[in-house]
Amino acid sequence: MHRTVLDKVIDITERNDPDPDHASQVAKLAVVLFDGLQKLHRFCTHERDLLRIAAFLHDIGWARTMTSKHHKHSYDMIMESVIPGLPEPDRAVCALVARFHRKAEPDPDRHKPFAALPQKKRNIVEWLAGILRVADGLDRSHFNCVQNITCRISRDEVTLCLETKTRCDTEVWGAERKAQLLERKLGKKLVFKVC
Repeated sequence: MHRTVLDKVIDITERNDPDPDHASQVAKLAVVLFDGLQKLHRFCTHERDLLRIAAFLHDIGWARTMTSKHHKHSYDMIMESVIPGLPEPDRAVCALVARFHRKAEPDPDRHKPFAALPQKKRNIVEWLAGILRVADGLDRSHFNCVQNITCRISRDEVTLCLETKTRCDTEVWGAERKAQLLERKLGKKLVFKVC
C-alpha cells in the first residue's frame, strides 16, 4: 500500500474513531488472518491492502452516532472521504467491508450498493468482511489481548491458534459470534484455541 494512502487512512481514523488503538489492533489481526488463509481465498496484495484500510476505518462511524448503527455511518463516511491513491471502486469495496463488520451479512436483495457490484467484487467483499468480523471479535474487549494468530488448515476446519498476553475468553466469544460469514466462505468450521 502506498504510504500516502495509509497516512490518510490513519489520519481519518485518528480524527474520527474514539478508540484508534482498537482499529490498529483489528487491522493487524485482519492482515495476519488474511495471510494465514491465503491458500483458501487466493487473493493478492491488493485485496490485503483493501482489508487493512477497511479495518482501520471500520469504527469511524462512532463520530456520527452513539447508536448501534455506527457501521452504516462508517460506510457513508468512507464513501465521502477523499483518499488520494484509492480509486472510487476500491473505496466502495472498503466501505462495504466496513459496513458489514457487525451483524448483517452482505445480501444483494437488501443492500443496493452491494448488489451493484460485479460478482467478483461481491466475493471479495464477502471474504474481507468475514475476515474483518473475526478480527474485530478477537479484540472485543479493546485490550489487545491477542498478540498473534497461527492458522492451521485441515480438511474440515481451520484452527486459529491464538497467542495471548492474558486470558481472552471475551475475545474468543466475540470471534465465535461473528464467524459465520467467514466459515461460509471457507467451507470449513473455525475453531479458536489459545496456544
